[in-house]
Amino acid sequence: MLALTMVGQIWMGLAGGNVTSALIGWILACIGSGSACTMFFAMVGDTVDFGEWKSGVRANGLLTAMGASFCIQMGSGFGSFIAAKIMATFGFSAAKATQSAASMSSISFTFIWIPVIIYAISLVIMVAYRKWERHEPIVTEELAERHAQTQENAAE
Repeated sequence: MLALTMVGQIWMGLAGGNVTSALIGWILACIGSGSACTMFFAMVGDTVDFGEWKSGVRANGLLTAMGASFCIQMGSGFGSFIAAKIMATFGFSAAKATQSAASMSSISFTFIWIPVIIYAISLVIMVAYRKWERHEPIVTEELAERHAQTQENAAE
């Protein structure tokens, strides 16, 4: 889905003044990013399981709050900050009725190409994450054994 998002973003960037083509790219990018953004929530569950497996502490509340609340909010703020700084560097000002060519290019760059770069980095990270994803069945199996053992001990 990250690759589909990148294809859609690049398609928009290459569409030029063709609105229909840009909308096709936008649809592809939205389908890809909508699906890709849900991966995070599945990964939080994996993190909770791994933390319990490694340390014996199941911190689902803390990890979910950190991931779903804090990190998403920080990422949103950080992303907006980067876009604002790039556009300001090229002379964008919300007070101006007409923007310069450099300013318009910076808007296009932050809307089209920065996301492509970020999705490409995310794709590389997700490929590396497969190593841990392959390890998840082992973690799940060992946790199930621990939980069964705990229940047996509690029943005695």
